[in-house]
Amino acid sequence: MRTSLSPPWRAIALVRPKSPIRNPKPGFTLVELLVVITIIGILISLLLPAVQAAREAARRAQCGNNLKQIGLACLNHEQALGYLPCGGWGHAWLGDADRGFGRDQPGGWIYDALPYLEQEALHQLGAGGNAAAKEAAATQLATTPLAVLTCPSRRRPQLYPHNEASSGPLNPGIDGARMDKPLQVCKSCYCMNGGTSWLGHCAGPGTIAAADSFSWPDCSTVDGLSCWRTEFRLDDIRDGTSNTYLAGEKNLCPDRYQGTAPPGDSQCMFNGHDEDNIRYAGPNYPLTRDTPGLSYEQHYGGAHPGGCQFVFCDGSVHNVSFSIDPEVHGRLASRKDGTPIDASAF
Repeated sequence: MRTSLSPPWRAIALVRPKSPIRNPKPGFTLVELLVVITIIGILISLLLPAVQAAREAARRAQCGNNLKQIGLACLNHEQALGYLPCGGWGHAWLGDADRGFGRDQPGGWIYDALPYLEQEALHQLGAGGNAAAKEAAATQLATTPLAVLTCPSRRRPQLYPHNEASSGPLNPGIDGARMDKPLQVCKSCYCMNGGTSWLGHCAGPGTIAAADSFSWPDCSTVDGLSCWRTEFRLDDIRDGTSNTYLAGEKNLCPDRYQGTAPPGDSQCMFNGHDEDNIRYAGPNYPLTRDTPGLSYEQHYGGAHPGGCQFVFCDGSVHNVSFSIDPEVHGRLASRKDGTPIDASAF
C-alpha cells in the first residue's frame, strides 16, 4: 500500500548552506580602546592634584600637632621648674642626665623638654654612669630620632648625615669621656625662638670643669626665648604670650632634606645652642619657604605651601603667611618690643 508521503528518492534535504562570513566576537576596536585610555588619563590628571592636596593637608595637620606637643612640653617645663627649657652650652655638647636642667645643663632645649614629651627614659640615659657609660649614652641619644620633632612634609624621623668638622666630639668633658660623633644623627625640623638678633657661634667650654670660668657670650640683649644658658620665664614675655613665638618650623634647602649636612641642619637635635635648634625673625631674617638651591640657616621657613607654622607662648598653633611683613615677623619674635600684633597681621 502506498502512502501519501513522497518517496525517499524525491525527498529534498532542506539544509541551510554555511555562510562564508563568520560573525566576529563582541569587543573593543582599537579606536574605542584609545578613547577609553584617553578618558582615564584625563580623569587621573584631574584627580591627582586633589589627592596630593589631601595628603599635604594631612601632613600639615600632623606638623601642627607636633608643634602643639612641643609647645605644651615647654609650658609644662616652665610650670614645673619656673623657666622655659634652657638653650644649653653650645653645639659641641649633648645633654647629661646627671646635670639636671637650666644653666648647668649642657644639652639644648629639646633635651630639656624630653621628660615632658613622654621621653623620660631617653632623657635619663647614662644617669649615674662612668665615662664609658656616658659615652654609650651620648651615642644612643644622638642616634634616637623622634617623630614629634620631624615635619612629615619634609622627611622621615630617621638618621641623617652630620658635620663633625664643625662640632668636634660630643660632650668633650663629661667625666673625662671624649667620644667621636657617629656618622649619622637625629635632627629636628623645629627651632625655638631666638629673637631678632643672631649672636654668632659658640661651641662652649672644653670641659665641664672649665664651664665656671668660661667666657660665655653676652645674652643680655636677647629679646627671644633661648640663648646660651638662658632661663626665661613666662613673666619675661612682656608683649603677652599670645603675641610671641615659642617655636616654629626652620628653613631648610629641599636639595638637602635627605643627604648632606648644610649649616643650620648639620648637628644632632639634642645639642646645645646652635642654628640647628634656634632661629630668628625680623627684617634681617624674613620668613622664607624652603626653596631648591637656597639655604637660610638662621631663618624660619618650611615645606608647606602658603605659610610656616608656629606655636605661640600661649600654646596655640598658627599658620603664618610667607608674605608676612618682616617687621611684623620680628615683633612676633621679640618678647618685649612693646607692640602687640593683631592676628590679622599674620
